[in-house]
Amino acid sequence: MKNLSIFSLLAIIAFSCNFSELPEYKDENQKWALAGYQVDLEGHLEYTSIQDSAYVYTMMPDGTFTKTVGEYELSGTYEESFSDGLTKYRFQYGTQQSLLIHSCSSDFEDYFINSKGQLTGTWDSCDGPKLYFDKE
Repeated sequence: MKNLSIFSLLAIIAFSCNFSELPEYKDENQKWALAGYQVDLEGHLEYTSIQDSAYVYTMMPDGTFTKTVGEYELSGTYEESFSDGLTKYRFQYGTQQSLLIHSCSSDFEDYFINSKGQLTGTWDSCDGPKLYFDKE
């Protein structure tokens, strides 16, 4: 009877945990490569897929990142936040006015994880293309 009580207690504890809410393991670098972009052409959204992209974000566990576009590279820090049911990232650059900063701002970029698990840009809010990145 004592063994049954212990087993029941352990079963209740195990089934009461929601493992889907555990944070992502962040002791490894995350790499996100451009998968496609979407532009508004005269009121019609057009999506273009990208294969073998040389446009990559590499996020390190210490809160730093590098952005590589072909042979060009920028680096900075990033912050992760959760709001409106979304995981959001802000990439902060140490430099301003770089052509590699794809944002409505001159020194940071805002991204979020969409329902397909893609890192998604917000540049479209100021007439740039919406960028989509897949995790490698």
